[in-house]
Amino acid sequence: MGRFFYTHFGDDVPQHIEKEYNKLRRQEMWLEEKEADFRAFSVDYKEIETVLADPSTLPVNEIAAEKEAMFQARLDFLPIAMEMLKSEFPEGYELIKDYFYGTSKVTLMYLASKYGITKDKVRYRLRLAKEKLKEYIIMHENK
Repeated sequence: MGRFFYTHFGDDVPQHIEKEYNKLRRQEMWLEEKEADFRAFSVDYKEIETVLADPSTLPVNEIAAEKEAMFQARLDFLPIAMEMLKSEFPEGYELIKDYFYGTSKVTLMYLASKYGITKDKVRYRLRLAKEKLKEYIIMHENK
């Protein structure tokens, strides 16, 4: 808190009014100091334009570009991974193909009735197939 100077009004003003006035002034000063921490300041963009870095040179953009390149490489390898899945785990391949690549949306119950298995078994086989696809893609990336 900044330095507070007690104000005396002299003998004309009663003592209790002087104390109340100074108490309110002290409280106002304290509130102003607390508000200063949370005030929003507007800045002219021209002033800070020289300080700001070019967004394309920021490391965040490089990381995002790397992630995008990795994602694109994974998408490019996905058909090969699907062929590997087809040869090693044909049940999972059919479920993945029907569930994710179908022209219309299908439910787990529909797939369960189509293949004559339970809904939980469909969910389990889908999870296994996705794990195998992930494994194939990771093996390809680590080459």
